[in-house]
Amino acid sequence: MRRLFVRTLLFAPVLLLIGSPAADTETTDSPTEWLAEYIAIDTSNPPGNETPAVAFLRAILHREGIETSVFVSPRGRPSLYARLDAEPDADQGAVVLTHHMDVVPAGPGWTVEPFSQPPEDDRIWGRGAVDDKSLGIAHLAAFIDLARSKLKLKHSVVFLAVADEETGGKEGTGWLIERHPELFEDTVAVLGEGGLNRAYGGRVLWWGIEVSQKRPLWLRVTAWGRGGHGSMLNLGSAPHQLAKAVARLVDRPLEYRVTPPVSHYLESVALYQSDAFAAMVDSLDDIITRPEPHRDLLPGIPNYLLDTVQVNVLEAGEQINVVPTSASALIDARLLPGTDQEDFLARIEETLGADLDIEVLLDAPPAPVASIENSIYQCLSRSLPGNAPTVPSFIPGITDSRYFRQQKIDAYGFSPFVFEPTEAIGVHGKNEKISIATFERGVETMRRVLKACVAY
Repeated sequence: MRRLFVRTLLFAPVLLLIGSPAADTETTDSPTEWLAEYIAIDTSNPPGNETPAVAFLRAILHREGIETSVFVSPRGRPSLYARLDAEPDADQGAVVLTHHMDVVPAGPGWTVEPFSQPPEDDRIWGRGAVDDKSLGIAHLAAFIDLARSKLKLKHSVVFLAVADEETGGKEGTGWLIERHPELFEDTVAVLGEGGLNRAYGGRVLWWGIEVSQKRPLWLRVTAWGRGGHGSMLNLGSAPHQLAKAVARLVDRPLEYRVTPPVSHYLESVALYQSDAFAAMVDSLDDIITRPEPHRDLLPGIPNYLLDTVQVNVLEAGEQINVVPTSASALIDARLLPGTDQEDFLARIEETLGADLDIEVLLDAPPAPVASIENSIYQCLSRSLPGNAPTVPSFIPGITDSRYFRQQKIDAYGFSPFVFEPTEAIGVHGKNEKISIATFERGVETMRRVLKACVAY
């Protein structure tokens, strides 16, 4: 089996734009209206098309007299940077507020317009309403509020809107850190997506601040074979080879294990969950040795205990009566902390078979867990409303925080929004939405905690 590693060109020329937008645009002062306008900018990735989103955000910032810089990757993907400097004699380092401008494609099945739906039923609808434009507008509102306040700052604050997170971040955060490390050389903490808070009956149960996550391993697996007419028997065709290989992959035995970051997270939230959840957590070491552990695990928990492999895209011929010479599968694997990527990949190759090619589209080196002793994490713990505990969380997904952690910068998934259990339905699915009340409370929370943590 041949392996190919796809890498982004990181050192090609970059266009740096500094200053005011070419033309000022009229804009409201309401974060709720900002969010509706932001969602209406279709930044589906691929291709991303973040340039109009940058122009929208820049116009709001420049109206406040805030300078901005736009960094454009070699493939034309822009990211926006703005900074409020701390007092020169008391600067304790920068806090970066980051979100991604791109969104996943809307896909079929929506009952509202994904990019042009006006607020309705006290909700803001559309792709990006939760992931991740609401967080971006909360950051923007808090950043502007801080600038208007004229408070003395002990921490500089950066507003960062990046491209390309949804397809791995290599044209956004990954490229910025690689090509422009000077932007982050004084960073003490990064606040981005990935926070996971819980509420019930209008009461906050806990604030989950993400400190660790799985690592991505995205693969393209390709089979090759003899083409020809669809009427002729061709047992060794590329689609047949791929189908058999994928079947072996999804039927392979699952290897459950409990890792320290996951154990700490589940034990922490078990204090605020049901008796059934707490009993499951107490029995995890026993459960994972049983013949079918998933039967004794609550929904979603296997994702925290497995290196997951999900076949998401199958590509082959274009016509029913033509046998194609190649067939490919796109596979999204997520690795637990402590998994050796080379060993994992070798086992995947063995399962798929030697006749297939495997191409690594995206991977990531291990990254340290963000410290809960960091002064910004500690400040969040003290400042968040509701008298609810703060839980250092692990997520089975991936975010751009991994790029900062790889540079030994503490990065946290922090959401100011507290969703009821049904509110976040629609992320990466259809009819994504956020209630106006949830959004406005989150904006106010973001304003309060930012001032508490960076100002005197």
